[in-house]
Amino acid sequence: MSSEIVTAYQHVIDGFKYADGMTGNVLSQYLYHRLEGAADYVTNGAWKKILEKTAAKLKGKTIEAEPNLALVDEILKRTELQTDENLTELWARLLANALQGKNSVRREYFDILEKLNSYDVLVLNAAMDERYIDFLKEVKTQGHSVLIKGKILSAAYKFLKENYNLGDLDEIELSALKLSGLEVFTSESKRTAFSLTLLGRGLKKALF
Repeated sequence: MSSEIVTAYQHVIDGFKYADGMTGNVLSQYLYHRLEGAADYVTNGAWKKILEKTAAKLKGKTIEAEPNLALVDEILKRTELQTDENLTELWARLLANALQGKNSVRREYFDILEKLNSYDVLVLNAAMDERYIDFLKEVKTQGHSVLIKGKILSAAYKFLKENYNLGDLDEIELSALKLSGLEVFTSESKRTAFSLTLLGRGLKKALF
């Protein structure tokens, strides 16, 4: 292996060292084998970005259970060509939690993330943010007339634009429609006022 590859590999492994003692060095041996076979992805491709994000998220964390290497391997396979900043952030969260042995990580969530684009992620992040959830609750307490519902949507759109850089209403609605089709948002989710299904709440738990 070239010195560049060794350096990149070592940078990643440094973030996982805490887990080695808990797994009898199985984790580092596995990663070495996995990354050595795809060194270009680590030094130049999507994995470099995802693994750097994952290493940062793992720093100082504790192991809840033995890392699920089957899930780790599948995440790596599904992300070897993924370079979008918003999507790599979500994949890195799942990977970090899988490496911590969290049982909230499910394969169903991998299928969902593979179908999302960058704008979908922004909408999803807003829907999962407690600030947005609390904002909708506060606005909804004002009443339930058609006029008030219109005000809710208008206020929600303003909030999304100011806090999440979501300024294109058509794109917001398209993303919300997609997320409803993936059963992450409820069918009652309309325009800028959306809510999570049981599956969506499970995904949120796996990501945070």
